[in-house]
Amino acid sequence: MKCANPNCDGEWNSARGKNLTLCPFCQEPVAEEKKTPPSFDHVAETLVYIKEQHGVDMLLGKNVDGLFADLTRNRLRDEKDLIKQLCEKGTLDFLKAAIGQPESEHEFAIKRALSKLPKYLKDSPAVAEMLFCFAEALGWKVPKAQDAVQDQAPPLPGNIPPNNQSSPKGSGIIAPLAGSVMRFAGIDWRVLAVENNKALLLSEKVLEQRPYNTELVDITWENCTLRQYLNHDFYNNFGAEKSAIAETHNDNPNNLWYGTYGGNATTDKIFLLSLEEADKYFGDSGDYINKRRKDYNGKSDSKGYWIHNTYNKNRIANYGNEGAWWWLRSPGDTSDNAANVRTDGTVHVYGSNVHADSVGVRPALWLNL
Repeated sequence: MKCANPNCDGEWNSARGKNLTLCPFCQEPVAEEKKTPPSFDHVAETLVYIKEQHGVDMLLGKNVDGLFADLTRNRLRDEKDLIKQLCEKGTLDFLKAAIGQPESEHEFAIKRALSKLPKYLKDSPAVAEMLFCFAEALGWKVPKAQDAVQDQAPPLPGNIPPNNQSSPKGSGIIAPLAGSVMRFAGIDWRVLAVENNKALLLSEKVLEQRPYNTELVDITWENCTLRQYLNHDFYNNFGAEKSAIAETHNDNPNNLWYGTYGGNATTDKIFLLSLEEADKYFGDSGDYINKRRKDYNGKSDSKGYWIHNTYNKNRIANYGNEGAWWWLRSPGDTSDNAANVRTDGTVHVYGSNVHADSVGVRPALWLNL
């Protein structure tokens, strides 16, 4: 123990003086020992700790994902994303309802929780395993029934990590969770959505810097040189893995804030996100559709150029070790400008000159599962 008085600096064995509240040397109050918060590497032990230290209401509460994230620090990223989804969908409420019920009800609680989830989560061994970890933390003795969790995921392709479910189509690709990061064709991709046995992927980082169009002219996504590059040279680099990339019909709406023509619909293998998608898949604030314009400082402004909200941080992407601008496929305020996202994650609806060569590329694609 140590005295709080800086002029004393008295110190003594805490075991012998553990009940002292005053310093035995100067009679000033004793300084409280600072405790280092714990940090865990495993799901089960983290959940047990939460239950023991914070109680069942916290363990099965809507904010347990935040506490779990704090206790695992920079570890268990996929598990954090999974617990967050379980909280958002109210899955843990089924377990809470079974507390105090006979043991026979505990297994049914897990099955009911699984049955209420979307298919891409319901069939995931990772989801069932997570629910069994919660059951273990509650002290339940629940057998891992064959119809509640799969024993073994199918073999994985060499470059996709085993952190999610198997594809119902049997393609061998593991169906990821929205919000997670997966590796495909040697590139890390952010999973923006999982729909109809397909996943919408966006490169986690800016892959290169390249102009939207090589000349400063009025242009649309349909005819720009960046679209040609992405759907030919870039696409061909996928080799045999091209067969997993779906052909996508993309609408190209006019810029809602400035009325600039967006061009014809296109069919793409590789594409850029639109302004609508940059808002929808990063928080779905509705700021773009509802024309909630902001100035650079985030204040409402009828002439503002920016989508500026709490989801900015989610849109930030690095090129190398530094934050970078990245293109969207939508037009800017004029047809020789294209919209983009800035280094701070704000969406530049006004856009930049299409021939700017310092703006980065984050390709997007729909992957067949």
